[in-house]
Amino acid sequence: MKKKSLTRKAGKPKTWLVTGLLAAAAVAYVVFIFLPLQNSINKLRQQVQERRQQIMQAESLVGTVAQTRVRLTAAREVCQQWRAESPHQAQIITHYASLTQQAGEAGVSIDRLDPLPAVELNLIAQQNVTMQFHGPFSGVFDLLHRLEALPGTLWLRDLRLQSISDNDNTLRGELTLTIFVDRTDYAN
Repeated sequence: MKKKSLTRKAGKPKTWLVTGLLAAAAVAYVVFIFLPLQNSINKLRQQVQERRQQIMQAESLVGTVAQTRVRLTAAREVCQQWRAESPHQAQIITHYASLTQQAGEAGVSIDRLDPLPAVELNLIAQQNVTMQFHGPFSGVFDLLHRLEALPGTLWLRDLRLQSISDNDNTLRGELTLTIFVDRTDYAN
């Protein structure tokens, strides 16, 4: 009888061994194949999401870049126009003569014209001028209009007017102008 039981045991498969091998194979599959593939898939998803965000940001920047280009072009045109019209340091005396000519054409007499020291910046200089004058109100108004119409950039910094007498239409005034001078020749 002993022989029969031994033969039966030898011919019968051991279920715990097969179950253990299958479980080990399943664990090995999960650890060595499934989890690494899931990690690489998650990394690829993150990269795809990041690239989508970058594309969306780039698309939103297209309009901003186009607007900035338009503004830059407009700024360059204004700069070129200003440089074409603005006086240079050597032409400032001619600009003073133009101030005197404009006052004469407006019917205003200049009593005093005092250039003040220039404030020199990198590419421009601010040349301040104090002008004392007298004339009728209509002439003073015309002078101010003419000064503002001169080419280049000219600021009327300070204007003080007073009447000479109550009965007379003549005004005395003091005006401080700032003439912006192009210094690009000297800056380089």
